[in-house]
Order: sequence, then structure tokens, then C-alpha cells
Amino acid sequence: MAFILVIVVVIVGLVVVGRPIAEEALVAQIEDHDTLLKQDFIRGLVADRVGPEPDLAKDPRAESRSFIISRGETAGTIARRLESDGFIRSALAFTYVLYDTGRENLLQSGTYTISPALTPRELARVFEKAPGEQTVLRVIEGWRLNEIAAAVGKAFPTIPKEEFLKAAVVGQRKNVVLAGLAPEMPLEGFLFPDTYFFKPTATAPQIVDTLLDQFESRAGQVLRQAAVDRKTTIYEIVKLASVVEREARDRDESAKIAGVYTNRLKIGMKLDADPTIQYAIGQWRELSLDDLKIDSPYNTYQVAGLPPTPICSPGQAALEGAAKPADVPYFYFVAKNDGSGDHAFATTLAEHEANRVKYGNK
Repeated sequence: MAFILVIVVVIVGLVVVGRPIAEEALVAQIEDHDTLLKQDFIRGLVADRVGPEPDLAKDPRAESRSFIISRGETAGTIARRLESDGFIRSALAFTYVLYDTGRENLLQSGTYTISPALTPRELARVFEKAPGEQTVLRVIEGWRLNEIAAAVGKAFPTIPKEEFLKAAVVGQRKNVVLAGLAPEMPLEGFLFPDTYFFKPTATAPQIVDTLLDQFESRAGQVLRQAAVDRKTTIYEIVKLASVVEREARDRDESAKIAGVYTNRLKIGMKLDADPTIQYAIGQWRELSLDDLKIDSPYNTYQVAGLPPTPICSPGQAALEGAAKPADVPYFYFVAKNDGSGDHAFATTLAEHEANRVKYGNK
């Protein structure tokens, strides 16, 4: 029995120690010979190693820049350059996506305008067509309408910012999420943050319709049900979501932050939300004490209630959080300033002040 036990321990040890070594060796081979991923069993072995990487962007808020694919470049070479140039987190994730979806031989040569905000899966789709055959538009969570217009103007030089803003109003659109809004109302908050692929000839109204339809598709049902359940309007929920979007750097805190603001609204307490003032002054920057005194309906340090309009385009987490705020006892929160993006929550002002001191907030 003792001998058998020793053998079992040795085998387990070899599996535990040997598997990581074997995985590293396999990855090294794939980096040099990406065609190994043509084999189903190899992709099966790599799948666990890759995990969620194919759908993770390196930097969701990054700007676009040029990337050149030369004629005859292999998938593996392109993947390694994407990683070394800072566009993706993992070259292996990119090659895995290519072979798993049968795109490894579909990459077109040319000069592309891409961003680290695109995931490996999205980049694989971008490179399927020559640069002149499609235009990629990345709309970032938390962008104001003006920022979206600027991004559109950069991606589509023939569409001036003013032309896009003129198209980005309710107008005669029949989307259910816009019910009750005046035709002249800007679509601030209703252009869904996502990655879009357009023909280079797309017009401003076509772009607006696509972003608005995506909002309807991704959030419409949740917002409609929440408006009924909470006896409010979709527009009010989107306003709250836009503030949550700018506050919740950690998406997992969205519902909790929405719960704090909901608690304040219930008792008539001011929101004291910095992002609403940042929206009023037109810059997402750190506020001064003088900024907190500006005369504006968006100054939620002086005016109770939600801002007059949404202040940005909220993403999925913020919209769902605002639709179903967490049932929490908190009325205050402050950034921990530890690089995590998380907040410390408090029920009483005394607890809040203690958190402010603890985390070095003014």
C-alpha cells in the first residue's frame, strides 16, 4: 500500500508540475508555427489557456492609430506585432480566434486605423476586408455626444461634426425608447457604446440610426420594464445611468452606485455628482472649488434631482444598474484612490468623512 501511495503521489506531482511546462512548450511552438492551431485538439488544449482574452480589449478608452499589414504576412507574425505595438493583450488570443473561426487566410494587406479599444475578435473581423472597404467606429462608454461626433468626423472625414450633431436628434424616429421626447431633443445618452463596422459611404443619419438601434436592441426591454416597475420614464433612468457611467470605473459597482443615488433622490438630497458639473463645463477633468459654485442646472451640488438631460452615453452595466439599483443603505461613497477604481461606501456623514480622510480625498 505504501508503494502504491508513493506512485500515486509521483504521478500527481508530474501532472501538476508537468502540465504548466507542457503548456508553455506548446505556446512556444504555436508562436513559431501558428498553423498548429488548424488542429481541433490543439485548439482545445489552448482554449483554457486563452480564456476570455479574445473578447477583452487592452485599453477600452484608447485612441486609434495606424497599423500596416504587409502582403504575405502570416497570422502569427501579425499577432505578434499587434501585441508588441500595444494593440492587444495576447498574441495567442488573436491567432486562436483566427483559426477557431476559419479567418487565418482572410486577412487583407493594407494600412488600417485601429485601436487598443478593439478586442482580438473585433480585429479579426476588421482585417477581413481591405481598409478602403469598411470603416470602424469605436464609441467609448461615457462619451458625450460631442465626443462621439468628433470620433465620427475622424473616421468619416466627409461628415463634419456639426452635420452629425444635426442628425443626432429625436426627429421623426420611432424607436420605443424615445417615446414622449420632443423631436428637437438631442440623443445624448441614447447612442450605444460599441464597435461598429460601416461602409465608407455611410451618412450621418445612417450612423445615428445604427447606434440608436443598438441601444434599443441591447437595453430597450430592460429599460421599458424598469420604467413600468419603478413608475418612472426611460429618460429618467438613462439620466441616472449616464451619471453612474461616469462614476463607476469598476462596472461591478454600477448597481450599488445607482442605489446610492436612488436613496438620495428619495429623500430630496442633492446628488453632489462631479460628472454633472464636468458635463456643464465641457471637460472631464478634476474640479476646483470654484467649479462647484457654477450657475448651471447641471450643478447637482446646488440643484436637487437628476440633471436636465443625460450627460454621456452609458454602457450596458450602467444602464442595467440604473434600471435595477441595488438595495443598499448607503448615501455616500468616495474613491479609494488605490488604482482599483473602487469606492468606499457609507451610510452616515460621519462614516463618509472618515472614509475621505482614510483614502486621502478632499
